[in-house]
Amino acid sequence: MAIESLLTDEDLTPVYSEYERILDGRVDRLLADGTLSERPGGGFGDRYSAVLAADPLSHRWFNISLPLINGPVDAESYVMHCGPAVFDLLRHPAILDVVESVIGPEIASNPVQQMRMKPPVDAVADESLRLHSNIGVTTWHQDIVALLPDADDTRIVTVWVALTDAFVDNGCLVSIPGSHRLGPQVHCANEDLASEPYVPPAVLAGMREQPLPVRRGGVVLFDKLNAHRSLPNRSGSMRWSMDLRYNPIGQGSGRPAFPAFVARSERQPESVLEDFEAWKAMWDDAREAIISGAYPDRIFEDTRWNDQAVC
Repeated sequence: MAIESLLTDEDLTPVYSEYERILDGRVDRLLADGTLSERPGGGFGDRYSAVLAADPLSHRWFNISLPLINGPVDAESYVMHCGPAVFDLLRHPAILDVVESVIGPEIASNPVQQMRMKPPVDAVADESLRLHSNIGVTTWHQDIVALLPDADDTRIVTVWVALTDAFVDNGCLVSIPGSHRLGPQVHCANEDLASEPYVPPAVLAGMREQPLPVRRGGVVLFDKLNAHRSLPNRSGSMRWSMDLRYNPIGQGSGRPAFPAFVARSERQPESVLEDFEAWKAMWDDAREAIISGAYPDRIFEDTRWNDQAVC
């Protein structure tokens, strides 16, 4: 379901400003170590594309979740962005009002969240990035596929926030209406990117696809079992969105290595997290536990729904 104009330019401007600072900082770092030979020009999307061309892992500094890696990680590039503007958007009253209408007033912010900044396909020089769902095409999948079993019975709602217009030409979402009623579908392991298994075409054959275009400030809501993908960005500018997810307090998040928090509670309003520094510290602690090996378990699921007969 698409909802237009849920957020205003005033709501989104702090996110844009925060990300300008991240981009400037990343450019400064790459200039200092010689990865970039000159400061890129143009708009935000042009400069972001130039940074990705110089250092394909740079997208991790912009994401709002830690990289999905099961096993040892490289501490230097095992990074994410935790900023006050992002924290405020996670807790935005308009977003929480919509979520409350679906799951009720006891709302946890689920840590399965992503920032998706997708340059035009032709502007992505690194072939592997064209297959990464935060940068290139997002293949058919259900969100449950990457969740651990503790979330099998959790009611998770995704709020997909359009930070720029998202239309067919620049890579809007495409959904299969009613697919959430079919239960978990077979997902095949992605040989190019382990964290992104996909529903094979044979499973979805004959099902009706529905594009979900939405303007900047609009959102798309869907269930963890809805089958969806995004189209390639064939426009001349970057398409930018956020995946924010929520579930009832007390239900498993599907990613226990990462921190959830109480975003709204009618029953225990004192439990609501309002301190940005506390939220950032939760992610810092999670990162340290994973890097050090103190958290030894799997971070995400990528093989549980495989079926070799279909894949």
